[in-house]
Amino acid sequence: MAAEELGSVGKALAGDILTARKVYIVTMVQPSPEAPEGFEKLYNAYWAAVDRQLTQLEAKAGAVVRIFAEGVIGRGDDATLMVQQTNPGAYTTVRQRLSSGAVFEDYEDTDLFGQVIDWGRCLQGGLISQTVANEIQAKYTEAVDKRSAHLKSRLQEGILESEAAMLLGGDPSVQIPDGIEKFLISPPELDQLERWVRQANEAIRQQMAEQQARATSDDTDTPPDATDDGGRGTSSGLWIPGR
Repeated sequence: MAAEELGSVGKALAGDILTARKVYIVTMVQPSPEAPEGFEKLYNAYWAAVDRQLTQLEAKAGAVVRIFAEGVIGRGDDATLMVQQTNPGAYTTVRQRLSSGAVFEDYEDTDLFGQVIDWGRCLQGGLISQTVANEIQAKYTEAVDKRSAHLKSRLQEGILESEAAMLLGGDPSVQIPDGIEKFLISPPELDQLERWVRQANEAIRQQMAEQQARATSDDTDTPPDATDDGGRGTSSGLWIPGR
C-alpha cells in the first residue's frame, strides 16, 4: 500500500478516511548533545513542524488514539518516561496526544529487539573468519525478520476499527498490515536537517583529510610519541546524529 502525503486527504475521501484504520508515520529524529553547532535549532524546528502537520492531519483523518514507537520497551507510563528521558522533541509531540486521551501501546518485543542490537554489534566487531561473519549475518537477518513480523502483528492487533495511531520509527517504508491506511508526516524541515547532516559530515571528512596530510608531511620531523593521536589528527571520526 502506497503511503499518502498530508495534502492527499481531500474532502471527497474524508468519510472513508475517518472510518478506516490508519497510522501516521513520524521519523524519530534523535537529539545529539555532541552535535556541531546548528543541529539543535534544526532538531527543534523539525519536531515543531511534525506537530503542526500531525495536528492538520488529525483534523482531516482522525485524532491519534494509540502511539507506537520503535526502540521503546513497555507501554503506558513506562514508555512515556523512556521517550521523555531520551527524546525531548518526540516527547512534546507524544505528550500532547496523551493529554487528549491517546495511549502508549506495546510495540517492541524485548528479546527480539535485543537480538537485533547484539547481532548488529557483532557484525561491526572486525571479524577475521568469513565463516563466522556469515553465521552472524544469518543470525542477524533472522532476528530482523522475526522482529519485523512482530512489529507488523502489533499494528494489526493494536489498531482497531476507525482508529488512528501514530508510529515513531526510523524507517518510513516500514511494513504496514493490509487494511491500514498509511500516512507519512514528512515536513520540509526533515530534508533540511538531513542535508545539514550530510554537509556537516562532509566538512568533518575534509578536516580529517587535511589533518592526515599535515601529519604525514610532519612524520620525518616529529617523533612518533610527540603526538597524542598517533598521527591520525584530532578528530575521532564522523559525527552521527543521536550519538
